[in-house]
Amino acid sequence: MGTGVEHKTRPARIRRRRFIFIPLAFLCILAIGLGYLFATAEAKPSVQLGAPGEVPGGIAMITGVVPVELDGWQSPSPVAALQQGVQKGAHRVRIEVQFTAMEPGGLRLDPAGFIVDGLGSGRPGPLWSSPESTLVDEGESVSATMVFELPNKAIALVLEGPTGSRLSLGKEHHSGG
Repeated sequence: MGTGVEHKTRPARIRRRRFIFIPLAFLCILAIGLGYLFATAEAKPSVQLGAPGEVPGGIAMITGVVPVELDGWQSPSPVAALQQGVQKGAHRVRIEVQFTAMEPGGLRLDPAGFIVDGLGSGRPGPLWSSPESTLVDEGESVSATMVFELPNKAIALVLEGPTGSRLSLGKEHHSGG
């Protein structure tokens, strides 16, 4: 027979073990999930900043990646999305891209269809873009401007077109290094 002290300490030991077991089980499940995510993540190639990349009907090349707060750029006319303040933990960037049509059918350009992809980016679309959707004739070039709001901590950022073309924003912009 016990003294009663033994009886009272036994449930406390069991509770302590459960208290330790639950977080350990959660951490194991989290580790397995993250391991699966990284093991199955698809690495998508992108074209280096400043190099021309193929797009359907021609080529595209990023000519500038400029944080809007550094140069005071404003859209030619007021845009509601740009009139609102920048979200906490984010900043706005203007991406300049030159598109050149190389094929007889020309190049279908829709800057509003682009997104910024990368780790932690949230895949935002442009807050503002110019020109509007257009067909660029063979041999012609058009410069497009797109303004995005990006999380400050996003890394490995690329500009992705509606057809899957990927142009790197460069190592200087959110490389994590």
